[in-house]
Amino acid sequence: MQLKYLFSFFKTFKIPGLFSVFSDFKGMVRYHFLYAAIESGLLEAVKTPCSRDDLITKLAVKNRDILDALLKVGISLKELSCKNGIYRIRGKRSQAMTGEYGDTLSAVIQANVTYYNNSYRHAAARMEGAELGDDLKHAGDIIARFSKLSDPVIKTFLQEIVPKDQKLRVLDIGCGSGLLLKSMKQINPDLTGLGIDIDEAAADQTIRNMEKWGLTEKFEIIRGDIRDLPEDIPQFDLITLVNLVYYFPDEQRPDFFRALRSRLTPGSCLAIIMNMQGKSTDFGAANLNMANASMKGVTPLPDPDILKEQLMESGFSTVRTSNLMPGSSFVGLQAI
Repeated sequence: MQLKYLFSFFKTFKIPGLFSVFSDFKGMVRYHFLYAAIESGLLEAVKTPCSRDDLITKLAVKNRDILDALLKVGISLKELSCKNGIYRIRGKRSQAMTGEYGDTLSAVIQANVTYYNNSYRHAAARMEGAELGDDLKHAGDIIARFSKLSDPVIKTFLQEIVPKDQKLRVLDIGCGSGLLLKSMKQINPDLTGLGIDIDEAAADQTIRNMEKWGLTEKFEIIRGDIRDLPEDIPQFDLITLVNLVYYFPDEQRPDFFRALRSRLTPGSCLAIIMNMQGKSTDFGAANLNMANASMKGVTPLPDPDILKEQLMESGFSTVRTSNLMPGSSFVGLQAI
């Protein structure tokens, strides 16, 4: 490179903020590459090193220019390598996406490139009154997979509130992947109950998981709205709501909580686990709140003090709060 071009290059990078913007830009390109590589099946295909011709066959490629472009992006980001015409996974992120927790990590990528991205891309128009996004119609399965990230801390909270030495009947509202039911069953082997999810894809995932885990005789799974649950169903000893309260408009929550309380046996517990409005440094909760504010069918994250007031108004006498993650507004509420 000629010296004059080198000087010009360094002069360009004296623009305030440019280096930071370009650092973020690389991360964005990486996210988009991973999204395309997951959706197309490319990452799965190169788990076994293969040639370009192999990829064309495996992925049923018709537009080879796009495949070649995607491969070049992967190599430039050091997520892929190519030696002697053979492509392999190289980067730690791509390795993780094809590893034991790959499905959950892939859901993080898919969520952020789709409905989270849409909340920012259309923010200006929606602030000015444009119609909110309809992303929830297609996001149910991604949300169920994405939510597995919080399972370890949720399980720790459940160990505090699930009795271990008595028969227990539970209702898991918005049962997602079914992992919450599985976790409670591990805490209390005598636990049985019902899971319900309004999203068909999420409910189907739960049904498949119940079969895989051998729990179909312990838990009935229903596709539907909790507000339409038949009145003649027996009461429960525990009801769980995980990442769900913001699906109900604020003004409807007292009546909703009152209806749930009527389905509990005397002295039993309603457990609510979710992100709340709160810590200004919690960018994860802030990002979720931004998505919620921009989509049909959900509300912004609830204020914890207002939520507690609504629970008390609904007839619960005690509401206990547990902070589940350091520096986070992800909390567990126990209403009795």
